[in-house]
Amino acid sequence: MKKILLILCALGFSTQGALADDGTNTWRGINLDRNFGLQFEVCALKEGKSLADVVKMDPRLKKAWANMDINLSLLRLTPMFSHGMPGRPSVDYIDLVMGDIDEFGSAWDKFIASAEGQKIIADSGEFGDCRFKFARGTNKMMNAEELDSTDNRIMTMNWCSPKEGVSYEQLKAKHASWLTDNGDDQEVAAWNIVIPAQGAGERQGKFMHLVSYTSMAKLMANENWIANGGGSAAVNDYLSSYASCDGEDTWVAEYLIKAAD
Repeated sequence: MKKILLILCALGFSTQGALADDGTNTWRGINLDRNFGLQFEVCALKEGKSLADVVKMDPRLKKAWANMDINLSLLRLTPMFSHGMPGRPSVDYIDLVMGDIDEFGSAWDKFIASAEGQKIIADSGEFGDCRFKFARGTNKMMNAEELDSTDNRIMTMNWCSPKEGVSYEQLKAKHASWLTDNGDDQEVAAWNIVIPAQGAGERQGKFMHLVSYTSMAKLMANENWIANGGGSAAVNDYLSSYASCDGEDTWVAEYLIKAAD
């Protein structure tokens, strides 16, 4: 990822999205110059059920969204490198919805008001124990050309909280300088800062680094930069002076529905 791809905006955003006819910087229904919405449907499979049971519901969901003209993107995430340990509750999959915040309101109103939407919610409860979480996302960096070149996605999540005495303005400045200082060295396709909103629970007051790669090779190139390419100094400075973080979870993500630009 070369610095020529990084467009540092006045608010600290960095994007390379397509410019829509109305002049907005958009990609798959998201105005990248504004905060956008993310919905995490966090699910554990019920006893005797498998992900194959979940997949059987997908055609109904896709048809319902199309009939209701819902313009949001939906990805299904399954764990690869996770914090889950034997004997601890696990997350078997996450359905991640991304898009314009106003579109979430319209979509939920239409979905709840429809008989099919209500039936999908009820039927889904037979195989998964799911909890909905809504968050606000800020795009820090995106290489739209790379993201459009493939639907392969590896996504990492790292929950953090500011160190004592560190303000969000200081964190914002640090995140912007991270791109300037380290952008040439990383193979990241997209980087978003996620702030929990509805259903935050114990995450209230924290934030998440949500990072997307287009292959495992690029994820491991980033790991190699940290291990052998000088990246450890930058990471250690961030963790010692700016934020305390839980460590990354890694997920394989599959697109089920793509929003229109």
